[in-house]
Amino acid sequence: MKLAAFFPLFLNFLPCVPYKVLVFNPAFGASHSNYLGKISDILIDAGHEVTMLIPTFMEAKKELVGSKKVTKNKIIRIEQDSKCRKMEEESKFEEIMRKTVWTDSGDAASLFLSWIKNFTILSGWQCANIFQQTTILENLKNENFDLGITEALSICGFPLFDHIGVKTIINADSLLHLDIVKYAHGEPASTSFFPGVFSTDSDKMSFFGRLKNLIGLSFPWYFSWARFQSELEAIKPYYKKSLTWQEHLNSAAFNFVNSNQFLDYPRPTLPKTVFIGGMQVGTKSNENLKLDNEWNDLLNTRKQNILVSFGSLAFSSEMPDEFKNSLLEVFTSMPDVTFIWKYEEENDTLADHLPNVKLTTWMPQNALLADDRLTLFITHGGLGSTFELAYQGKPAVVIPLTGDQPRNAHMLTRHGGALQLDKSQLAKPEDIRNAIQTVINDESYKKNAEKLAEILRSLPNQPKDAVLKHCEFAVKFGNLETLKSEGRNLNFVQYYSIDILVVVVSLLLALLAIIFCIFRFIFRKLCKLFFGGKSKLE
Repeated sequence: MKLAAFFPLFLNFLPCVPYKVLVFNPAFGASHSNYLGKISDILIDAGHEVTMLIPTFMEAKKELVGSKKVTKNKIIRIEQDSKCRKMEEESKFEEIMRKTVWTDSGDAASLFLSWIKNFTILSGWQCANIFQQTTILENLKNENFDLGITEALSICGFPLFDHIGVKTIINADSLLHLDIVKYAHGEPASTSFFPGVFSTDSDKMSFFGRLKNLIGLSFPWYFSWARFQSELEAIKPYYKKSLTWQEHLNSAAFNFVNSNQFLDYPRPTLPKTVFIGGMQVGTKSNENLKLDNEWNDLLNTRKQNILVSFGSLAFSSEMPDEFKNSLLEVFTSMPDVTFIWKYEEENDTLADHLPNVKLTTWMPQNALLADDRLTLFITHGGLGSTFELAYQGKPAVVIPLTGDQPRNAHMLTRHGGALQLDKSQLAKPEDIRNAIQTVINDESYKKNAEKLAEILRSLPNQPKDAVLKHCEFAVKFGNLETLKSEGRNLNFVQYYSIDILVVVVSLLLALLAIIFCIFRFIFRKLCKLFFGGKSKLE
């Protein structure tokens, strides 16, 4: 082979040029940390150097990292602001919310509204606390990072990156989408057919459904706006630029969203929006998901196995007694099925009288879902569990509790592999048993679930590849002006062409008025001509 022909082939085997990445990953919630942590792991696997900055937003979450591969010497922690810690201790929000989330009581609603107000204040204090860590920030500035990755749950990461000289930024939202980010970039909200994050309706909405969806969009939008304003106001003594939150969000080269176009509802998007939902799910084809002997033996005990988990926000151990008793009644009535129930109290005796029930504070959920011996998953419909369920192809009974879980539930059930119940039905053992038996006995649920998994595993552009390629593209080309939509600079009236509609309607009305006057004039002349006087109408 000639050298000229060999050289291009040789280049394909050369490793990519490594770049330095700073990931702003506040210790706020496990799903957020795990999402940013998985992005970090993908970059590390490709040979890039990742440093993770972890300011503590919630004291109970301060040990969160989310990454399995960021080394300890590349993790920089910032302690929670003392004022934030005091407010968090006094409110006891997380503890109270875990108990009230099982019901739709007025106490839960008022608690949530109070928490929103407090969290807005806390966000400002914590962002200011980060900017006061001058030694840490100076060290970070000297690192000359090629890329910064943050999440718009907080605006703080954007001015922070600008402050320490990180010029290329990627926004990575762990939710399906954030409407305020879409707004800042001029991406259509499509509220008439695209369900908002907290929508209980599918994409087929009535008039009142569309109205409710529009209102549902406004609430989280305002919450984000208030939080952003609080943070930017708090850092004014330390950050001398007066950029708006829109300008900060527009500084991102790309917006990663934790959504998958083949799972979620279809919607119009801009080129800067990159779908990476599912990149965090390991499957049997790309990861070692073998179970240890304990779980292997348990799955071999009976022919059918059902996993029951309500996530990390709501504890099964804190659900109302009537819900617990209802589930136990269902488990008792199905002795030939092994039930693996995530239950947060160690060594609890609640189900000791049932040999087919295993209570566990933790289980290898993704590996269990990937195992052919697992029959069904009873889940709350958290986004992480939804992706694992979809990629592993398991049928499910989804019982959403709060937040985005109702939307995740109907997003999943429309593919035909899951059945949804209301959380009030947890008190009705007959409803739960009927749902389980329907999904198990109707072969279409299993077939549809497996078909969805096959679709997701066969995507032309895999989410992991999208993460890596767009990060490398951003480092090379930065925030391209040509990808910015002019829609972001239009106000509401201009964006939806309401001004044009008003002008067109006005012209039509004026034309109709002129036509009316002309006909009225002709009519009067004809009356005078034929009747020689005034018409009866006059």
